[in-house]
Amino acid sequence: MLLSKARDNKAAFLETPNLFQFATSELSQDAFLCWLISWSLKTYESIDRPLCKAAFLFISEIFNRHQIPVPTIQTVTIKRQFKSLDILAIINDKFAILIEDKTYTKDHSYQLERYRESVQIAFPHLIQLPVYYKIADQSHYRSIEKAGYIPFTRNMMLDVLKKGKINGVKNDVYLNYLDHLQKLQDKIAAFRTKPVLDWDAYAWQGFYQELQREIKGDWGYVSNSAGGFWAFWWKSKRNKPYYLQLQEQTLCAKIVIEDKNKLKEFRLERLREILTESDMQRLSLRKPSRLRKGKTMTIAQRSDYIQMNEYGIIDLDRTILELKEY
Repeated sequence: MLLSKARDNKAAFLETPNLFQFATSELSQDAFLCWLISWSLKTYESIDRPLCKAAFLFISEIFNRHQIPVPTIQTVTIKRQFKSLDILAIINDKFAILIEDKTYTKDHSYQLERYRESVQIAFPHLIQLPVYYKIADQSHYRSIEKAGYIPFTRNMMLDVLKKGKINGVKNDVYLNYLDHLQKLQDKIAAFRTKPVLDWDAYAWQGFYQELQREIKGDWGYVSNSAGGFWAFWWKSKRNKPYYLQLQEQTLCAKIVIEDKNKLKEFRLERLREILTESDMQRLSLRKPSRLRKGKTMTIAQRSDYIQMNEYGIIDLDRTILELKEY
C-alpha cells in the first residue's frame, strides 16, 4: 500500500514524453500548423468545439494582423510545399494564407517575394495573407515586413494556444505543442533567474532581446574558427569612429579598417583615443592582450560590464544603465 502510494506520488512529478521533443524539424511543425488550420472549419465544431475555436482563433490572428475582416471558415484547402512555400492554405476560395516556417533559420535571397509571385500567378483571384512563422527569435523583421509578410512569433502563438487551453482544449497534440513552445520560452527567459556563468545560447538571446528594448542595436550569432558566439552590437552614443559589441560576457570596442596599408597607424591612433576617453569617462575599457589583424578588430574591451547580485544573477537595470554610458 505504502509502496503503491509512493509510486503514484513519484508519477505525479514525472515529465511525460512530448511528441515535439522528437519531431523537431520544420516539416513536423508544418504538419502541426496544417493540422490546426484544418480544424478551423466550422463543421468541426460538433466534433471538438474547443479545438475548432482554438484553430479559428489562430486564423483570426492572421486576418487581424493583416487588417482584414475575419470570415466564417466554410472551406479550407491546404497545399504543402507549393512552389517550395511551406504552407499555402486557401480559405473559402477567396483568401490565400502563405506560411513560411523558419523555425531556427532566416529568410534569404528574395525567396519570400518569389513565393508571393508564384501564388499570384497560380491564383490571381485570391487575396494574399503572407505569414512568416518563427518560434525561435531574431534581431529584427525588417526584410520580412518589407516583403509584405507579418511575423507570427512564438509569443503570439503562445497567446493563441494558452487561450485554447483555457477554453477547454484537451487534445494531446495541441497540448504537446503548447508545452513545447512554453519550454522554449522558459529557456529564453532563464537569463533573469540563472547565474550569468550558467547562461546558454537561449539565455543570451533573451538578454539581448531585453537589451534591444533600451538600446538601439542588433544581435545575432557570429561564427569564427573557435566556434562562434552570440553578440549584440550598436553605435556608440559618443559619435566616435568605432562601434560597440557584446561578445557574451565581454564588451568590445571595435573598428573597421578600410585601408589595409594604414592598418597599424589607424589602429594605434584609435587605441590611444579610446583609452584616453575611457580614463576620462571611467568606462573601464582596457587594451586586449593581443591586437588581432583584420578588417574588423577589437581595440579595447571590458570583461565585467554585467552587473550582478551576490548570487551571480544579473541586475538588469544596473547593467543597462552601465551600457548606456558608452
